Amino acid sequence: MSDRLRELQRQRALAQEQVAWFDREIAQETAGQPSAPAPSAPVGGVPPLRATPQTATADHTEEILAQYSPNPQSTERDVKRGCYIWFAGAMGAVVLFALAIYLIYSRRI
Repeated sequence: MSDRLRELQRQRALAQEQVAWFDREIAQETAGQPSAPAPSAPVGGVPPLRATPQTATADHTEEILAQYSPNPQSTERDVKRGCYIWFAGAMGAVVLFALAIYLIYSRRI
């Protein structure tokens, strides 16, 4: 029998022991408690919730969101512009580095 099979069987036995323990605990708890009596009279009526002006609140919320939300087209344009700037900066740094190496080694000859 492989080690994996033995380990799986051992874990299954442990799980079965745990389930049996759960069953014993549940039986012990349910045996000690009497069943809940049915309520003799219904509980008093709950007062209705006060109606709120949903449309006014929703309109005001939409105004605030429209005021502070960014324009998706301008955000996309800004991201593209930033990527191009970073690319140009990286290329400039590579060119400057290559130029510096060229100048340093060309003077040694």
